Amino acid sequence: MRVADRVGSALSALNHSLSKVPCVGLTVCLLFALMITALRAEENSTSTPVEFAESSVLAQQKLLIDVTTAGPSGRLVAVGDRGHILYSDDDGDVWVQAKVPTRQLLTAVHFVSAKQGWAVGHDALILATTDGGQTWLQQYKNPAAEAPLLDVWFSSEFEGFAVGAYGQIVRTSNGGKSWEDWSAHIENEEEFHFNSITGLKNKREMVIVGEAGIVYFSFNQGMTWQRLDSPYEGSLFGVIANGEPQSFVAFGLRGHVFRYDGSLKQWSTVKTHTEQSLFGGQYIADGRLAMAGNGGVWLVSNDYGKQFSLHKQSDRKLVSGITETADGQYILVGQGGIVKTIPQGNDLAIRP
Repeated sequence: MRVADRVGSALSALNHSLSKVPCVGLTVCLLFALMITALRAEENSTSTPVEFAESSVLAQQKLLIDVTTAGPSGRLVAVGDRGHILYSDDDGDVWVQAKVPTRQLLTAVHFVSAKQGWAVGHDALILATTDGGQTWLQQYKNPAAEAPLLDVWFSSEFEGFAVGAYGQIVRTSNGGKSWEDWSAHIENEEEFHFNSITGLKNKREMVIVGEAGIVYFSFNQGMTWQRLDSPYEGSLFGVIANGEPQSFVAFGLRGHVFRYDGSLKQWSTVKTHTEQSLFGGQYIADGRLAMAGNGGVWLVSNDYGKQFSLHKQSDRKLVSGITETADGQYILVGQGGIVKTIPQGNDLAIRP
């Protein structure tokens, strides 16, 4: 099925979300549709051969959703449409396509060490790697859910969670050898989408954000969850730890960014100088955070998320993921594939 066809069918299934949160512009609607709506359900039969992502020299120019660093190795790993996963060992100058047993859209990637990582996507799919992202194995899949997983986070090589559309949340305590439905441990009668999950500095405290401004907090590694008062009624697409104890930054529609101080149990609104929706972000180190979104916008903070500097890509293509390289530059992924840029916003050439 062509991308245009998949987007069309995805948009027809957005009633649950759009009845609560208005989309702001066609581009946002399209990405929102791609990220939170299952494009198709496949037969879950052991007799069906595994379809691997097609090898393509153009993979790094196609739609990619998320990018991260694989632990202290400095390896960069990006995931996206058609099961494409790419990795780079030279700060993003050259990228290699990984061997991946799916052609589904992948929405998020997370590494707990230089070798061990997970990626999630449509059909409630969870993939795992033990070699730093070069090869991947399927750990979990639930086509019957007819909805994607949207984020994944591990506190150790054993303990992890994945969250997604319509309140999906699954947990593993054995590195993904088995996953269990964890929805009974979190109150979400409306089945709001869980868009993002992260752990805070001590890794015992965790946060989930999602549709309609929902925010859930756990003090005990996700065993129980409580709902926090939200500073915003619109969708929150991402949450990142900011390097301070009991503190995090949430972001979403129309450029809204909020900083939570757990010691004071208090929210503060952070100025972003943009009304573009923000979809992806990452805590880097030493109080530095980065996030990115619609219209080629990306933001960087050097003070634990108290204030951000604004950057814009000249092509204005949507950016859904961002990370910093070891040499102090930035890797952006989104509609334009992979872009390497310096802090001033000038793009650099990259090679397949």
